[in-house]
Amino acid sequence: MNKSIALIIGMAAMCLSAGADNTQTVVVDGTTVNKNVTRLTFSGDDVVMTFADNTSQTTDMSLVSISFSYSPSTAISGPETDKVDAVKRIYNLNGQYMGNSTEGLPKGLYIVNGKKMVIR
Repeated sequence: MNKSIALIIGMAAMCLSAGADNTQTVVVDGTTVNKNVTRLTFSGDDVVMTFADNTSQTTDMSLVSISFSYSPSTAISGPETDKVDAVKRIYNLNGQYMGNSTEGLPKGLYIVNGKKMVIR
């Protein structure tokens, strides 16, 4: 019974890793099977493994070992921003163009690159 739980957990891990680069190792009675399992069905002490090529194999589940490993194919390494320090256009609240640098501007509320900014 413990093997069937382990196989179910393994299949769940395989489903979760669908969006990643993954490898699957299937070993039946000490022999590595070079196919990817897409479905497991349990019947008593046997497991029916259905493979990606639509073939299947029925084996005593005590002889089956399936391991998964995956690494995300894409990851968020950090926010991508346009050059934050590069000021393009500055306007006051009346819509008047004030230049492209905040240096030397009097205290107040300005629109810098389309966003509100307070200079204190």
